[in-house]
Amino acid sequence: MTLRVWRRLFVVGFVAVLFQVCALQQLVFLGAHPDTFLLLAICAGLVAGPQAGAVVGFVVGLVADVFMPTPYGLSALCYVLVAFGVGIGTPLQGDRAPHLFQVATAFVGSIGGTLLYEVLMILLGQPHLPRGELTDVIVVVSVANAALAVPAVWALRWVFAVPSRPGGRQVTPAGGGL
Repeated sequence: MTLRVWRRLFVVGFVAVLFQVCALQQLVFLGAHPDTFLLLAICAGLVAGPQAGAVVGFVVGLVADVFMPTPYGLSALCYVLVAFGVGIGTPLQGDRAPHLFQVATAFVGSIGGTLLYEVLMILLGQPHLPRGELTDVIVVVSVANAALAVPAVWALRWVFAVPSRPGGRQVTPAGGGL
């Protein structure tokens, strides 16, 4: 990834941290709150593919772990796997996917990411949620991330300089790639 992509990712990540900490942490539904960090990892896999998505998932996961009372790196591991899986599993690139596909990918990816996080917590012997509370967290995170999917994809298109028009040419900086 180029320096331009890293700078843009920093801007989007900073806005996501502010949005998560200042707004979404205060919105509690069914005892849970939305997770924009997981959303960024999912959308990065959708827009940029499995490799760049995994890199974004790792970085975003490390930032998310600063705000959580769990083992440091757990979110990073989870988000890497989710972003890579979304990048591999989506037959359409994010720049060509219709909005409904983006929303559905965010919804399903959020369910998978939340379940994966809980499984990792159990495997590491950490305190985990009872089944009823886990269901509430899955519902809140997946519905909120589905609602925020289109703006998140738009932001990550800007980060990776992917045109928003379906027929548009993808802009790849010289020496681009990982």
